[in-house]
Amino acid sequence: MPAPRIRLAAVADLPRLPDIELAAAALFPEGDLPALLRLVSTPDSALAAAQREGRLWVAERAGEIAGFALASRNGACGYLDEMDVHPDHGRRGIGRALVGTVQGWARANGLRTLNLTTFAHLPWNAPFYASMGFRRLEDGELCPLLAEALAAQRAAGLRQRVAMRQEF
Repeated sequence: MPAPRIRLAAVADLPRLPDIELAAAALFPEGDLPALLRLVSTPDSALAAAQREGRLWVAERAGEIAGFALASRNGACGYLDEMDVHPDHGRRGIGRALVGTVQGWARANGLRTLNLTTFAHLPWNAPFYASMGFRRLEDGELCPLLAEALAAQRAAGLRQRVAMRQEF
């Protein structure tokens, strides 16, 4: 099976991304991702800004957009804000390729860390990121942005969320 092609997102890719995000959200057990949150995707304005700023990537497989990754930065810290692969394309290395691209972006931009929040107990979440060099953070290691993100996620009904970091 050929490797996915990862590239910076184009404006024409943006309309497809919410469908991918919502399809990926449907994989999560309702106890982890409440039903209402399954209907919410990243705002179009956030995707458009990320695309303009060169921090949104798409994965192409068999001529179609199969997944995407959205990153941000704050000072010397990078954040993997969102990474989704459409279930029709899952378990084919697309997520790994997207995360690897974001890791390369962080290194190329001289960032000291790449951070994210994820579910602790789902195999395609924290264990997946651990296999890519991220480690789980204890509460005392959280920067303000990660602490705020986890608090907001818990308030929205997300359970068993953790923060992870890779240092460069």
